[in-house]
Amino acid sequence: MSVVETKVENKVGKIILRNDPLNILEMEHLQMIEDAVHEMDNNDDVSVIYFTMVMQKEGKIFSAGMDLDEMLATQEEENGIENYCKVSKRNYSCFYYAKKPVIYVYDGIVRGGGCEMSLFADYRIAGEKLNIALPEIGIGIIPGGGGTQTLQRLIGVANAKSLIYTGRPLKAEEAKEVGLVQNVFPSDSLQEEATKIAEKMAKNSPQGLQAAKRAINDGAHLPIDEALAFETEVFVDNFKTEDAAEGIKAFKEKREPNYKNR
Repeated sequence: MSVVETKVENKVGKIILRNDPLNILEMEHLQMIEDAVHEMDNNDDVSVIYFTMVMQKEGKIFSAGMDLDEMLATQEEENGIENYCKVSKRNYSCFYYAKKPVIYVYDGIVRGGGCEMSLFADYRIAGEKLNIALPEIGIGIIPGGGGTQTLQRLIGVANAKSLIYTGRPLKAEEAKEVGLVQNVFPSDSLQEEATKIAEKMAKNSPQGLQAAKRAINDGAHLPIDEALAFETEVFVDNFKTEDAAEGIKAFKEKREPNYKNR
């Protein structure tokens, strides 16, 4: 069985990691995830990318984070730890830079890199047993996979500082309250419910979904006047697509649209 498995169903491209016994994130596997994301991003049968891991320790652990021994070993190389940080950021950020929306589905204990990876996704769905943290400060380091920059953009600077300075975990409902996750479901139905959301999202125009992600992500940090001009640019480009014409026509004819990703 491969550590990273992929499958496509109903326009949803699923990427599933299983690295027994704790889903430790090794660099080799992060590259496999990045490669799978690129594959899904270029697959016309996929509109939405869905990432999750097989729960470990009887459903208690989602991911224990990065491989600390692998990280320490980089010190033997010139610029080793710097390169390690750069590569892990590139691996994680493939979710952000994918053209298509990326949903991250998790539950149970999530630590370090397992948390940081999720922060680059577009949409996070949690099980009720979620217990998520960036605990790096407890061993004298900081999050190095983008956590200090992405977390503050999702939940605000003050909340990010509170979590990173203390390393304290968030449970599912608090994570939802601060905006870290968008939905919380019972653990035994998490994958089923998350798949429903992904499939509902995937029924929309692929061109529309990609345009929306581009407008939001690329416009988020622009001055408002530039951001509004950028939205107009993306809107006009999207409005000229065959998908947009089909969507409007289907609405007027009171029927389901037949999108072609064109």
